[in-house]
Amino acid sequence: MTLTVYLLLLIAAFAVILIWAFGRKRKARFEKDGKIPFESGKDEAP
Repeated sequence: MTLTVYLLLLIAAFAVILIWAFGRKRKARFEKDGKIPFESGKDEAP
């Protein structure tokens, strides 16, 4: 029974972390960071 309670707590914690990480508040940052490889910038080889 104890193992089941710990498993449920771990699953709940994982779900909370996913909701926190992929929440709406972070969408703008993900969009901005996703465009980094396509920007021409300082790190280009000569």
